[in-house]
Amino acid sequence: MLVYDKSMSTLNSPQMQQEIERYPSCPSLTPAEIDLVSRTVFVSSNPQKADVLFVFGSAHGDKWEQVAALFNSGLAPAVYVAGGKDLFPGHILSHLIRDKLVAYGVSYGAIVVDERSTNTLEDAVFGREIFLRDGIRHERILFACKPPHGGRCMRTLQKVFPESQLFPFTYDFVHEGQEIKAGFWRSWWKHDQARSIVWGEYQRIMSYSARNDICA
Repeated sequence: MLVYDKSMSTLNSPQMQQEIERYPSCPSLTPAEIDLVSRTVFVSSNPQKADVLFVFGSAHGDKWEQVAALFNSGLAPAVYVAGGKDLFPGHILSHLIRDKLVAYGVSYGAIVVDERSTNTLEDAVFGREIFLRDGIRHERILFACKPPHGGRCMRTLQKVFPESQLFPFTYDFVHEGQEIKAGFWRSWWKHDQARSIVWGEYQRIMSYSARNDICA
């Protein structure tokens, strides 16, 4: 899956061991490095029939109508929405996402929310606890996330749900007022915003896999 060549000095910099900024500056990359980063960060959207639709917590420009349309297409009988962060006074992230999905036609009764998670790993860990507690089948998990978050979400779920089949669905989102569609990521290295987002995700994947929080 992830092939990391330590001889590629740019990708083996001391920066990898430091605190990872939300939008770090991306160094100049060779074509081989661009290919490696792309294969590491992105997954191909492949929605399939599943036991549950797993929605990772996110609060930055998500196009929730696309996730609602995915559920309403009948691919899963239940939705798990992660996100326990109290980003706005009195409002838990998963509740805000749930309300958005309901506004786009998802049945309120089909949604199970997490109210504790503060990061991607906790999204998955607490999700497993809820699935086992409530008897929610999870042999096949369809998960929804933004395109540059796909590789990290996949590896996190592989770590927490090693027995499950995983099917990604990536949706468009808005970043700093600009709608970023799926095709945009095919040339991420040509755009300053995308370079920063993708480079940050690459560093997180490398750092978290090195400490065994996610699959390599």
